[in-house]
Amino acid sequence: AASVAKVTSAQESSHAQCAETASSDAESSSFEPPDLVALVRNKCVLFDNSAGAECDAEDAKRCGSDVDSIASTSPGSSLLCIDCELPDGLAVANNCYGRCLVATKPFKEGQCVYSQCTTRGSAVEYLIRVRQGASVMTYSMDTVNSVKDVNSDLRKLYTFDGFTNHGCEPNVLSIDGDDTPESLSYDMVAVRDIDIGEEILVDYATFEYECDGHQIDKCLCGSSKCRGNMRGFKHLTLDEKIEIMPHADFALVEKFVAETPNLSFVDYTHCLPGSIDVVQHGDEWEMVAAKPIQAGELLFRNTSTVVTDEEFKFVVRLRDQVRLAVAGEHFLHREGYMEFLGFDSFMQHSCDPNVVQTYVSMTDYEIHARRSIKLGETITCDYTALHNLFTGAKLVPVMSFTCGCGSDCCRGEIHC
Repeated sequence: AASVAKVTSAQESSHAQCAETASSDAESSSFEPPDLVALVRNKCVLFDNSAGAECDAEDAKRCGSDVDSIASTSPGSSLLCIDCELPDGLAVANNCYGRCLVATKPFKEGQCVYSQCTTRGSAVEYLIRVRQGASVMTYSMDTVNSVKDVNSDLRKLYTFDGFTNHGCEPNVLSIDGDDTPESLSYDMVAVRDIDIGEEILVDYATFEYECDGHQIDKCLCGSSKCRGNMRGFKHLTLDEKIEIMPHADFALVEKFVAETPNLSFVDYTHCLPGSIDVVQHGDEWEMVAAKPIQAGELLFRNTSTVVTDEEFKFVVRLRDQVRLAVAGEHFLHREGYMEFLGFDSFMQHSCDPNVVQTYVSMTDYEIHARRSIKLGETITCDYTALHNLFTGAKLVPVMSFTCGCGSDCCRGEIHC
């Protein structure tokens, strides 16, 4: 069984609101200047290899109009400029809320829209120079276009995708790759087909714990699943967190669990016994046989977790699904304590079950087959027979339901 700890492992229009217009217009030029690495009032510093040269910041052909406007609003400051290449199939455009990222070619569900590596830094204002073919566009960026790191004071300084707007029902999902203190690489993958001209939308709550500089008090994404606002993962309801948790940066999950009393997270993705699997059936999980099982065969041994607080909850992850396990539905109630069994908390009931649970200590138990079980067959137990005969601790019924197992000996109303 997996060990359980605080954390273990892992609008009136269709446009979404968030990425506001940058502070000044972009300039396009076929001239390719050397890397712009620093900026002071009325002067930019250009580097060609190791040799430095100065130019007048008002020379728009070289530096673009952003240089002068930012310098004049930030006298004596220096600004980082990040070069990037705009991938084929994307364009920076404008909508009624500001800048946005749009598709210039179709993308199929599951296709990588682009791959990117984002720098971490302390800058709250910076420049990006976006190249696409012979075109060079310079943009000024700030906290609207960057994201505060979860566990540090640094920010992820996005380049062209700093213009990507939020949608509560996004069309792309970020899949993280290499993550270092200096940078984060990731792939943006289409979660549905994207048409030419369609705006690229991402759910900010999947990678931002608290929106810093671009929170949305009234979301106008227009989706039927719109959550009403966007202030970050921290401010979602528990049900909303559970829904997006499979796609959220794990650092967000760790921070949420650490800050939330009476809550633990456990990931069973790589911890299931070889004899069984847990699959989704409708809105529920159920345990099935991963191989043919003979009568009397041991399916697995497991150890339950003792819980004494009725308010305690477990966030359970299995591959790309997350469920919330709570006392009233997923715990066994004994006199003076409760047990959380783990992955087999989602085993289905039958009045004529195919397995039996036998305790060998207060918390250790074994699951044996009562009869032969076919590959893919649902594993079932009798919810009313989960007494601990080793210690004499009986099951205390706390809930009831109408059984639909369909067996000849079905008892109808079940109290467990």
